[in-house]
Amino acid sequence: MDTPDKALRRDYASAAEAMEILKVRQQTLYAYVSRGWIRSVAQPGQKDKLYLRDDLTRVGMRSLARSGHGAVAASAMNWGEPIFPTSITEITEQGPRYRGHLAADLVRSGASFEAVAELLWTGELNTRAKAWTVRRPSAELVRLTGTLTSLQARDNVLESFALVVLLLGMRRGSVAERLSQGKTLPAAREIMQTVVACCGFVGAAHSYRPMQRGESVVTGLLHALAMPPTEENSEALRAMLILMADHELPPGTLGARVVASAGGTLHSCLASALCATSGVDIGRMYERVEDFLGHGRTTAVLVKRAHKLHAQGQSVPGFDHPLYPKGDPRAAQLLAMVFARQNPSRELRAISRFIDEMRAGAGLLPRQELALVVMARALGLPRQATAALFVLGRLAGWVAHVQEQRASGTLLRPRAKFVAPAAT
Repeated sequence: MDTPDKALRRDYASAAEAMEILKVRQQTLYAYVSRGWIRSVAQPGQKDKLYLRDDLTRVGMRSLARSGHGAVAASAMNWGEPIFPTSITEITEQGPRYRGHLAADLVRSGASFEAVAELLWTGELNTRAKAWTVRRPSAELVRLTGTLTSLQARDNVLESFALVVLLLGMRRGSVAERLSQGKTLPAAREIMQTVVACCGFVGAAHSYRPMQRGESVVTGLLHALAMPPTEENSEALRAMLILMADHELPPGTLGARVVASAGGTLHSCLASALCATSGVDIGRMYERVEDFLGHGRTTAVLVKRAHKLHAQGQSVPGFDHPLYPKGDPRAAQLLAMVFARQNPSRELRAISRFIDEMRAGAGLLPRQELALVVMARALGLPRQATAALFVLGRLAGWVAHVQEQRASGTLLRPRAKFVAPAAT
C-alpha cells in the first residue's frame, strides 16, 4: 500500500516540477491555478503547494495542440483536446446545453423527459409532447427478464440492461434488415421503455415491471421502483433524467459512436455503451460515493475522512469535475432540490453540512455522482438504483450520438503507436 508521501508524489507535483512539465514561469502557473485549470493542495506545515499531475498534463496538451502537434491526439482521449465535432450538447459553465437549450432551464420549465429526448434526437423542443405509445412485451422478453431475476440482476443491473437491449434488437430481424428499416426512433423509445421496466430489478419487488398504457417514463419509473407517486418524487426523477441525458464523451458515449461508425445497429450501439458504463470507473463510481458516505455518519466523521484522503493526494469520491472548475451545475441543482424537500432526515442534514464544509474548507465542489447518490437516498432508493437512473437518462443522449455519427459517414479508428517494452 502506498504511503501518503508516495501517493502525493504519484498524483501531485511540486511547483518546480509543474513549471518544468508546462515549460512556463511561476506567474503563468499561478494564473492557470486562479482560472481553475489546475487544482492544488496545501502541504501540512509547509508554504508551498502541490499541483495535480492530471491537470498539468491536460493543460500541457492544450498548449501543444495550439502549436499544431499532431501527437497530442493520443492524450486527447483522456480529458484532453476535443477529437471530433458535435452539434448535440455544448458544455458551459451553466451546465450542458442540449441543442441550444440549457438542461437546467429544461428542468425548471417543466419539460417532460420524453420532450427532452426528442429534442436531442430531432433538434425540436415540443413541450406538449405526449407519453410514448407503450409496446406490449414479447414472450421472449418476459422469459429473459424472469431468468435475469433469478441471476440477481439487481447487482448487475447495467449488464442486465445490455442483455435486454440486444434481445429487443434480435427480435427486429437481422443486422442488415434493421439498418435498412430506418426505424431508429421507434426502436429507441421501445428500448427506453423496456429499461424503465427493468428498473424493477432494483425496486422492492426485484423483478421486471412492464410499463402500462398511458404511462410516461417518470410514472413508469415510480411504479417500477415502488415509490410513492407524489409530485415531489416525480419532479426529482424528471430532473435526474433530464440533467443526465447527455454530456460530452465519456466511455459509454464514445463506445456507442465507435460501434455506430462501424455500421452497428442501434441496439448494438446502446448495448456497447451500457457495457462501457458498467465498469468500476463510471457506473460503479456511484458505489464508491455510497461507500464513502456510509450510513449514519456525522458531519465531523465525513469531514475527517475527506481531509485524510485529500491530504494523501487522493480524490474525495463525488467531488471536483474536470470540466467544471467552478462547480458542477447539475450537482448544484439536484442538491438544492434534495435539501428543499420536506422533513430531510438527520443523515441528509449531516451530508448537507459536510458539503458546505468541503466547499469552505478545502475548496472541493460536488459533482453529479454525489448529487445523484444523495437524491437517491432522499427518495429512499437502494444503492443500485443510482446507476440505473443515470443510464436511463443517458440513453437519450446515446441515441442522438448514434444518429450524428452515422450521418458523419466516418469510421472511428484511431492509430496505435507501438512502444517497445522496457528491457529487463
